Amino acid sequence: MSILQTHACQSSYNRLRYVFNQTPHSYKKTNKRVLAATGYNIKMLHDDDGMISVTQNGAYLEKQFGAVLKRARNPKRRYQAQTIIISFDESEFDTSNLRKQSQQALQLVQYYIRKHFGDCQSVIAIQADGEGGKIHAHVVMNTIRPSGKTVATNRFNIVKLRKDFDEEMKTSYQKVTGRQWTNPIHNQTERKDIHNLTTKSEWQYQLKELITQIKAKVDNVADFLKQLEQHSVTVTERQKGKAWTYHQVVTTKTGRHELKVRDFYQRVNKQTGEIKSTRGLGQSFSKSKIERYFNKKKENKKEDQSYDRREDNGLEKIKTMAADAKVRAQRQRRINQITQQRLEKATHDEERKAAKQKARLFDQKQRETRRTAKSNQPASKTQRQSGQKQRRSSKEAEGPEF
Repeated sequence: MSILQTHACQSSYNRLRYVFNQTPHSYKKTNKRVLAATGYNIKMLHDDDGMISVTQNGAYLEKQFGAVLKRARNPKRRYQAQTIIISFDESEFDTSNLRKQSQQALQLVQYYIRKHFGDCQSVIAIQADGEGGKIHAHVVMNTIRPSGKTVATNRFNIVKLRKDFDEEMKTSYQKVTGRQWTNPIHNQTERKDIHNLTTKSEWQYQLKELITQIKAKVDNVADFLKQLEQHSVTVTERQKGKAWTYHQVVTTKTGRHELKVRDFYQRVNKQTGEIKSTRGLGQSFSKSKIERYFNKKKENKKEDQSYDRREDNGLEKIKTMAADAKVRAQRQRRINQITQQRLEKATHDEERKAAKQKARLFDQKQRETRRTAKSNQPASKTQRQSGQKQRRSSKEAEGPEF
């Protein structure tokens, strides 16, 4: 993997003069400052053979940068240029033939810039005048594209740049040099104490884990800060007490150093509201979010206590309701028993009354039957005589007929 760095520059003029118009830093490998050069969307000086010259005028290049910069909505921007530095490993270019290898390095960088930054204005310079004598490339890029739009800062993410350039080396290195490319990082020997050392990214990850664990254990901000202090993490305030910065002394590859990181920070364009960059551990680790977390935790605790009280009252109420229901059930059973008894008595009375009525009707029918039978029998002699005597008596009583 080629070492790759990127920097934002406030002055494109100073950076272009630094790349092209300074004397060589070292004469171990060459007495030239620039071994090969080219550019995109920019005019460059040529030599007598019609080739792009390695001797360029920084002021001439900066004038073209300035012309494009004026097309921006904000020409007086703080950062006018962005630089990318690519340093090739000795296994990739051993500097045995600087003229040939510098052109090969230039071709590789050209492929990379054309693919990923072809819409930008840029110049490329290949050098080998460093103390180590390695071939390296300087890419100076205008922060404004020829269209007048800004080059997004996320395109210069160092991890993405390195990954993309490694992919370009895999694709083009053998085609350009005739040799197969093997990532030099695979041939590096690992330090014996590498697992005991801490990088800043690892420290930030460990710090996030620690903060998350402590938040779950304590109930307020004061205890939270005390627990952090017990783990050698101190917190200082910034922005007039509105934000935090976390500090801790750890062992790194270069010795013991104090590492620090903001809780959360965003650089915002005041005019457009556009978020230009985001720094820090993250929004959930900011002072405001952590205070809000503990306030919410306190409210939840009160709600839980209130719920427990309501639950206890509810249980007592349920017990009382159960006792009342039991009494009501017993009362209802007694009422049902009395109702059943009354119903049985009424039914018995009705049956007895019906039986009496039936017997009375039967007796009445019997009497009528006997009476009818008696009236149908012929009268006896005694009865006839008695009837005659009665008729005579009645006549005597009435007197003689006239």
